[in-house]
Amino acid sequence: MAVGRSAPVRSLYAYPWDVASRGAREFSAQAVELGLNSVTLALVYHAGKFLSPHHRGQRVAFPEDGAAYFEPDRHRYGEIAPSAHSDPALRHVAADLADDGRLQVRAWTVLLHNSRLGERHPLHVARNAWGDAYVYNLCPSSPAVFDYALALCADIARQPVRGLVLETPNWLPYAHGYHHEFAQVRGNLWLETLLGLCFCAHCRQLAGQADLDADALAAWLRARVDAYLVAPVDAAPDQAAAWLMADLLETPQLAAYVKLRQKRVTELVAAIRAAVPREREVWVIPTVQRPTANTWLEGSQLAALARACDGIEVPFYEASAARVAADAFDTVQRVGDPARVRAILRPGPPDLGDGAESAAAIAAVKAAGIGDISFYNYGLLRPDRLRALGQALRPQP
Repeated sequence: MAVGRSAPVRSLYAYPWDVASRGAREFSAQAVELGLNSVTLALVYHAGKFLSPHHRGQRVAFPEDGAAYFEPDRHRYGEIAPSAHSDPALRHVAADLADDGRLQVRAWTVLLHNSRLGERHPLHVARNAWGDAYVYNLCPSSPAVFDYALALCADIARQPVRGLVLETPNWLPYAHGYHHEFAQVRGNLWLETLLGLCFCAHCRQLAGQADLDADALAAWLRARVDAYLVAPVDAAPDQAAAWLMADLLETPQLAAYVKLRQKRVTELVAAIRAAVPREREVWVIPTVQRPTANTWLEGSQLAALARACDGIEVPFYEASAARVAADAFDTVQRVGDPARVRAILRPGPPDLGDGAESAAAIAAVKAAGIGDISFYNYGLLRPDRLRALGQALRPQP
């Protein structure tokens, strides 16, 4: 395994099935030719449906839900434990890449977005104000979930990886692409924020310890949403955003509940950092929200998370370099230290449309003081987009 680095990180996010279809040696050679020095490989991942333009053997992949792409040590876990992927070859992709040695390997670790485990452990999933279970989201307020996350990250740190990149150490937003979602009420920021707040027994217990009346807050929330759902109105995006801001200002218990969630997620990440050996990095993807400042919707607080571990790795998933520049500027301002911020860019649809725009986005994050940049995602990008990425990474004359 390659250790130490003198150059900024230039990493390619990748799924094990895409790397395995090419083989570790061919994949590593291709990444190095593009100007990359690292791979951020999924070692725990959720379900999905993925169109793979250049996979050898298939075009549409349906990965096993909530699977671990390594060999978990069963003795480390308590009530909640991961499930190893059924294909032994996919459980050894990280080791194969490390043995090749040309790329640093980082473990892309999806922590609490796991429908398989949520269905097995319904007492430990997020629940809205009506008590409806969101089985795809283990709740970080649950002590059993907290312990699972610590054990999982310590287990992954035993693998031949440079470090961990943690995704979903927090709550998921209400709208997160769950399969077969149905609604004939148009979504908006206000509605989806209130629907996304968790009021499970564990969250209510934490609220009580902080002198917050979660029962009263849940009743207020139900009344607000129920009234809207039966009213013959449809809030425009700017109206919904104004409603949310007003509710946060006029309902102190709501604002305090949001801050309580942020405190819990920060505690979890700090505990993971303490559980993982110092020679292994721990970075956090703080959000799936656009723009990044909306990360509070998931219980994340940028500056606190950046201090709780080695830093945050932010998906600046925007359609233009100008929007990337603005978001990167604001993120660095909030964190206060650009060395604790890494960038992720998507050099293809639905984001950056061509090589010139990708090059401009790379320049924009560098101008914000961000040195390390990763790119999403090897298996999803067409070959021409990968070639354009290589062109964007080459030093300009």
